[in-house]
Amino acid sequence: MAEPPATVTLTIDGRAVTVARGTTVWHAAEQAGIDIPIFCYLDRMPPLGACRQCFVRVEKMARLQTSCTLVAEEGMVVSASTPDVRGAQERNLEFLLINHPLDCPICDKGGECPLQDQTFAYGSGRSRFVELKRDFAKPVSLGSVLVLDRERCILCWRCVRFGEIVAGDDALKGFERGFQTEINTPFTQPVRSKFIGNTISICPVGALTSRTYRFQARPWDNDAVPSVCNHCGLGCTVWLDVRDQTVARVRPRETPDLNDIWLCDLGQFGFEWLHAKDRLTRPLVRKNGQLVETTWDEALDLVAARLAESRQRGAGRVGVLGGARLTNEDNFLLRRVFREIVGTPHLDHRLDARPGSASLQVAWGLRGPLAAIPESSLLLLVGCDITEEYPIAWLRMKQAVDHGAQLYAIHPKPLEIHRFITGRLIHSPGAEGVVLAQIANAVRGQKPDAKVLQEAGVDPAVVAGLVARLRAAARPMVFIGKNALEGPAGTTVLHAAQRLQAAGCMIHIMRGKGNAVGAALMGVLPGPGGWTAPEMIQQAARGALDVLYVLGGDPATEVGDAHAWAAAREHTPLVVVHDLFLTATGRDADVVLPALTYAEKHGTVCNLEGRVQQIEAAVRGPAGARGDGAILLELAARLGAEWSYGGWEEIFADARAAVPGLEIGAFRTPPPLQGDWPANGALPARSADLVLITGEVLFDRGSMTARSPAIADLAGPPSVWVHPADAASRGLVDGALAQLSVGAAGLVLRARLTEEVPPGRVYVPRGYDAVPVNRLLSWDQPLVTVSLRAIDAAAAAGPGSEVAP
Repeated sequence: MAEPPATVTLTIDGRAVTVARGTTVWHAAEQAGIDIPIFCYLDRMPPLGACRQCFVRVEKMARLQTSCTLVAEEGMVVSASTPDVRGAQERNLEFLLINHPLDCPICDKGGECPLQDQTFAYGSGRSRFVELKRDFAKPVSLGSVLVLDRERCILCWRCVRFGEIVAGDDALKGFERGFQTEINTPFTQPVRSKFIGNTISICPVGALTSRTYRFQARPWDNDAVPSVCNHCGLGCTVWLDVRDQTVARVRPRETPDLNDIWLCDLGQFGFEWLHAKDRLTRPLVRKNGQLVETTWDEALDLVAARLAESRQRGAGRVGVLGGARLTNEDNFLLRRVFREIVGTPHLDHRLDARPGSASLQVAWGLRGPLAAIPESSLLLLVGCDITEEYPIAWLRMKQAVDHGAQLYAIHPKPLEIHRFITGRLIHSPGAEGVVLAQIANAVRGQKPDAKVLQEAGVDPAVVAGLVARLRAAARPMVFIGKNALEGPAGTTVLHAAQRLQAAGCMIHIMRGKGNAVGAALMGVLPGPGGWTAPEMIQQAARGALDVLYVLGGDPATEVGDAHAWAAAREHTPLVVVHDLFLTATGRDADVVLPALTYAEKHGTVCNLEGRVQQIEAAVRGPAGARGDGAILLELAARLGAEWSYGGWEEIFADARAAVPGLEIGAFRTPPPLQGDWPANGALPARSADLVLITGEVLFDRGSMTARSPAIADLAGPPSVWVHPADAASRGLVDGALAQLSVGAAGLVLRARLTEEVPPGRVYVPRGYDAVPVNRLLSWDQPLVTVSLRAIDAAAAAGPGSEVAP
């Protein structure tokens, strides 16, 4: 039987249009440049035909048809602008406006509202209705960032369908029927979503608005500046809407093969720290034990003199930590200053790795484009909590699942996306290497050891199903996260991953925030004989460093052993910090230099794909603060360098000469796994005590997010997650104060009773600066056991404890 032709030709308003078979009439008209109005349709979701605004007349069809749902056929004759079609569109708009309030002068959607635009283009110009409009109490708060004006809603269902189809979180639903229908959250609870800001972006009216932007500006007041989100490492493209030198809001900037038209809520609402009142504006120098304000010349002269003294004592007595928050140009200058002038090989940006970690032995990043994820038929997450760490990558994975892909997860606790996971392998702490090794061996023909898998806490039947699917999968992908790499079996995980790679899997290393990949590309890594970040901290604690230079990071909170950092600080004569705020690291530093943010400087950054992207300065920074690159150039001049750079473009040109293939828009994709990693088939000894699990969360209260009220509210106070059985045996009830202790170190947090943590384990999220979980962690013990007990409020402030606010 002959294959049907790949294209069809139809006529729209007398114009012949040839399109691919399966194209809708609406898309065919768009391709021909013929405008057909829409409300409910969004081309990232299947058509619905709910709003009836896209009516067309089709020859030989009795009724008007919705063009967004109608598939084009060969020879079809379509009319999109005849009087009956225009009349239907006009009457539909008239119907929508019956109860729509006259809020346009105060509505945040004013000036970018499709309902306004279509009423102007297709409406009658007059209203025949004199009855009173619907009136609701307004606004309705749907959570920390989302506000609903019910009477504005035209029931297009975009917001509901986004949660059902794109994000998979079912955050919003429709309730009641007929004219009483309204959008709300299930059980009218605060909305639970990491992507709810997108519903504001796609709402065709002002029904859903942003609490952070509400009544702040109108579109014509704003200057839209293209930029890149600097939070998680995926480098989503954004617009920074600026009014009067203030970032009023952040919006997604359409990039189909990256974040498409979406942003997570951290990217969309986590920007208010840019204008925090406690931004540093003058350098600080420690005098008589206190940090005091000083001039830039005095601070830089002091730092340059101490660097020169150290250089005279011999190479390698200066360590440099950080770089993930810097631009590529800043990082390039950082490498030049400290390698070429100061002469130290000790540079590293990987602050949160532990000594000997597998993270230090492999290049971070995706081994292929983000847009290729939906093409895979099997996705395996290994120690990677994808919605917490890289949420936009989850939207790509959701597309793959919708296309029939199987999703598996190897993790010590259940993940938020559990209902989309085909097989959950919730292993005992530290057993991820053994589990992945068994899988890799089975894919290559060996029989899995059911006894070992059961001892590791996973179901052999689930492993068998995963192995069978891996063998048959098209383009299988494995995503290895921080939790697996920083655990005691990190090298075993890499050994097994390399075996899976040889069997046809693409291995992605899901590590790094901000511009971590760019920092590595620019050479902020140990040189020959250089120390890694944890090695620098260990050597500093032994008195081996004269200067620790910290920029683009906060090791006091990021380093996975607070005691190791404290010892390093104590035995280092000079600690210099570039930062925006007086962070935990800055408070103990000897020199603190106020820096600029990504929104206040030009340059380039790299995301986890190795994609080189340009950013532009959107606002001026605080008077007195300087860009990291400008500070480094000042130091270079004081140390005798005669460099002359007229702007970031010239620095980028030098970096491009040093890094082949570095071009804006180019991809510097990390190579496939290459290495010889030892495999340890032994399982960690089981503990009778509770094992502490930590992990990244999207919403936290760090130095920046704590200064973004919307994000701080989304994060909520820190808590310790406890299984109800473990809580009952310790007399803990939900919300009660609990003390978590390791030796003399302790934290006091509220208990959250949940079955999201298996028995025998407790979970504490990282990223809460007020309650630093790294006080309980130790580099010497990759698996930490803790004691947990209920306490009363009077005992919460006991010695050695830090109390959650």
